[in-house]
Amino acid sequence: MALISTPLHSAAAEKLYDQFLHCIATNDTDRLLDSIQNADPTVLPSVFRKLTDKERVVTWVLLNQGASQVAANLLDLFTEDEQRLLVSLLPTHVIVSMFRYLRSADRRRLINELPSEIKLQLKQAVPDSWRNEENAALFYSPDTVGGICKSEILKLSEDASVADLANMLHTEEQDSELLEWRYVYLHDAQGCYLGAVKIRDVLLLTYDEKLINHLDRTIPAALPEQDIHSLKSILDTTLHPVIPVVSEQGFQIGVIGTTQLNKALYDYSNQQLLEQSGVFGGEEFRNMSILSRNLRRLAFLLPSVVLSYAAVSIIAAFEPIIEQIAVLAAVLPLVANLSGAAGNQAVAVSIRELTVGHISSKDSLYVIAKELPIGALNGLLIGGVITLLTLFNHGSEYIGLPLLIGAAYTVSSMLAVMIGGALPLLLKRISLDPAMLSSPVLTTLTDAISFFSVLYLAQTFLL
Repeated sequence: MALISTPLHSAAAEKLYDQFLHCIATNDTDRLLDSIQNADPTVLPSVFRKLTDKERVVTWVLLNQGASQVAANLLDLFTEDEQRLLVSLLPTHVIVSMFRYLRSADRRRLINELPSEIKLQLKQAVPDSWRNEENAALFYSPDTVGGICKSEILKLSEDASVADLANMLHTEEQDSELLEWRYVYLHDAQGCYLGAVKIRDVLLLTYDEKLINHLDRTIPAALPEQDIHSLKSILDTTLHPVIPVVSEQGFQIGVIGTTQLNKALYDYSNQQLLEQSGVFGGEEFRNMSILSRNLRRLAFLLPSVVLSYAAVSIIAAFEPIIEQIAVLAAVLPLVANLSGAAGNQAVAVSIRELTVGHISSKDSLYVIAKELPIGALNGLLIGGVITLLTLFNHGSEYIGLPLLIGAAYTVSSMLAVMIGGALPLLLKRISLDPAMLSSPVLTTLTDAISFFSVLYLAQTFLL
C-alpha cells in the first residue's frame, strides 16, 4: 500500500511543503527541524501526506540525524496503517534510533508487525531499566491493560533508600520525558511488586531513610489481562493519576492512567463506529490505495449478501400466497423494519451494559426475561397501530388481514427484542465482537422471522 498524495488547501501548507522539498533536496537537517518546530501543527499532517514515499523516507532519515525523538513523535500524525508503511520503508538504523522514543503501545505493535530479522534489534534498543517490563507486555493483546500500559517506570528493591532513588533519578535523566516520575515502585528479592511511593513524599526525607517505610497503601493495582472497561471502573474510583499493572505472579509490567485509557477508549469507539458502518480493518482515508479501501468494505458487504439472501429465500418459499394477496408484498418490509428497530434497541442496551459491567455474557436468561414484557407490550401497541392502518387501506379486500399482520408484528417484536438482548452476550461468550456482528446478524434474523410470521399466518388463515 502506498500513501497517495493529498491536495493542500492553505498558503501556509504550500509554503511549508516547499520548505520541506528544499531541505530534502539539500539534505539540510537543521533547517528541516526548524521548519517543523515553527510550523502550525494543524498543517503538518497534510504536508507530510503530500510528500512521496521516497521523500518521507529522506525526511525521517534527516530528522534521525539530529532529533530521533522528534522523528518518533511525528509518527503520531499518521494512522496505524500509514505508520506501518513508513516504518517498513525506513532503514533499520533509523527505526532502531527512534524506537525507544515511541509510546509503549506503538513499540509493541511495531515489534509484532515488522520483519523478524529486526525484532531483536528493536528489543535491544529499549533501555535495560524497563526492557523486562516491555518484553512481558508483548504477551498481551492491544485491547487489554497489559497491551496499552506504559513500561517506562522507576523500580527499586525493597531495601532501597532515598539516596538510591536520587541516584536512579540522576541516571535516568536522559529519559525524563518518557518515564513515569510521580511514583517509584518497590519490589522484593524475587521481583514481586510490594507497593509504590510518591516521589513528592520523600523530598524532605534524609538520604538514609528507607523508602519502604513510606509506601502508599491506597494505590490499587490492575491485572494486565483486564479489558479497558474494567480499567475505567478502577480509575474512576481512585484519586491516583496512574496505577501499577501487576500480573498474578506479582511482576509489575508497567503503569497505566487516564492518558492511556482515553486513547484506548477513543480507538475502541472509533473502531466500533467504523464496523457498525460496514468498514473493517481500522481507519479508512481516501488517500489510501483503492485496493486497501475496497477490501475493508468488502469484508462487510460480502457476508451481508449471504445473510440477506437467506432471509429473502423465505419469501420465495411463500410465493403462491403473495401472488394471491399482492398487498403482502407491501406489508412485509414494514413489519421487518419495525421489528429490526425494536431488536436494535435491545442490542444497544445490552452492549452498553456489557461495556460498563452491569451484565456479563452469562446473563442471557436474565436479559431475555427482562426484554420479554417490553417486546410483548410494545408489540401489542405497535401491532394495534399497524392493524388500524392496514384496515383503513386494505381492509375491504381481506377482512382478517389487518388482524393477522398486527399479530405477526407482535410475535416478531417479542422475538426481536429477546434475540437482540441476548445476541451480544452470546457473541461475547464465544469471543466475537458484539458491536461488529450484532446488527447484521439481528437484521437477518428479524427479517426472516417477520417474513415467516406474516406469510405463514396469511397462508394458514386466509387460504
